[in-house]
Amino acid sequence: MLSIILPTLNEEEGIVETLSQINNLDIDREVLVVDGRSTDRTVENAEKLGAKIIFERRMGKGIAMATGVKNSKGEFIAFLDGDGTYPPKFLPAMQELAGSHDVVVASRLLKREGSTDSLHNFIHYQLFPILFKKPYYGKFNTSEPITGMRVMRRCVWDQLNLKSSNFFIETEMEVEMAKQGMTVAEIPIPCIKRIGRSKWDFSWKTWVQITRYVRKNEQYLRNLNVVRYGNVKT
Repeated sequence: MLSIILPTLNEEEGIVETLSQINNLDIDREVLVVDGRSTDRTVENAEKLGAKIIFERRMGKGIAMATGVKNSKGEFIAFLDGDGTYPPKFLPAMQELAGSHDVVVASRLLKREGSTDSLHNFIHYQLFPILFKKPYYGKFNTSEPITGMRVMRRCVWDQLNLKSSNFFIETEMEVEMAKQGMTVAEIPIPCIKRIGRSKWDFSWKTWVQITRYVRKNEQYLRNLNVVRYGNVKT
């Protein structure tokens, strides 16, 4: 079984689109929405679409992901955001690849399909990667190290032993994958404009923390074994 975990905070529109697509998947699955104090109709809409709701009063994406795993039952774990930016139709192929790779990541920056469809997409998938290539993106072997769509076996999640409580968790995961010599499969997904307002808690203090952490572990990141797949069937 695949446990699909979606951390949410005020995603009343995006969660409808995301869960509607998940409900069309022909796989053995459970869907857990880990909600962090939403004040809109996120929880109500998720319940209507059959998701199991886990309330997490502590703030932070990393905390929500860990809480989701703790309450899940599947042998395989999938993470994706509830804002409509990640297409669930790729999950079955990612789960299949997770049988022969430690972690499978979905990247919008492999092909950048749809990256010029809107100003929002251009900024996030064309401009930002260029501006931050030298201090951040250029240090990783994966093309989109902050992707929020990942699939792995439960035992791999336990082995990663992640500590981050917030959005830093994706960067920490990349470093731990490299340190532990894991094999990573990377597949391309299209660039889709998010539904609703971004929850990214960016600050210069956070940016300094992240770049220092990346520089400290750059020696490991260069050796991460990444297998890229040009196309996958959905």
